[in-house]
Amino acid sequence: MSRRQRAIPLRELGDIGPFFALSTGPTDSCPGWRRASALIGDAEVLRGAVDGVAARLGSGTRWIAASLFYQAWAAQLTSVYAGSAALCGAVPDLRADRLFYRPGRSGPAELAATPLETVSVEAGWRHLHDDHLVPLADAIRRQVRIGRYLLLGNEASALAGSLTVLASARGEPVRELLGHAWARPAEVAPAGRWMSAPGGLRFARTTCCGYELLDGGGRCGDCALNWLRP
Repeated sequence: MSRRQRAIPLRELGDIGPFFALSTGPTDSCPGWRRASALIGDAEVLRGAVDGVAARLGSGTRWIAASLFYQAWAAQLTSVYAGSAALCGAVPDLRADRLFYRPGRSGPAELAATPLETVSVEAGWRHLHDDHLVPLADAIRRQVRIGRYLLLGNEASALAGSLTVLASARGEPVRELLGHAWARPAEVAPAGRWMSAPGGLRFARTTCCGYELLDGGGRCGDCALNWLRP
């Protein structure tokens, strides 16, 4: 069986953690499920998703809610991508029109691919970045005044976090995963870099997602503000 034809081990993927979970089966007629493409093509659906994050945060600062929504969404997609690449050398097609989601009351949304199609890691990144996250960022920016580069930083941070969790689950240093080209896509390279630190490599992004500005928020471990000199 070729690498392109290899089946995605969904159960093993989900065992890594909730952000790595992916199922199959939902259709437009399944209660509670929506196509991910609605977040891009339907302004009301996207507005509702961002409003939901703002309500959970207890903040009316819309750009922060949009930023954190995008980062959480990117974290799920990059986790499925990275986990699949590491487990079987192939990934699901994560284009927005292939995915369904069902929001949860807390934690990540449920994600399902219908149909579930396996592609090479190179094609998979193109579908994930070019055909999903970039159009979603554009849709957000049509509603919220937020920088494109900040959202790219969120995507880079999401992938770095996915790699860190994956490395921990596999009991190996993240350096091992970073030896694969799929773990270092060129599109997000300007938004951060891996740095040597006690205990191993850590990621340092070049922007701030805004979480620190919330009441009860805090500074993320990879925040650009951590690297500013006093």
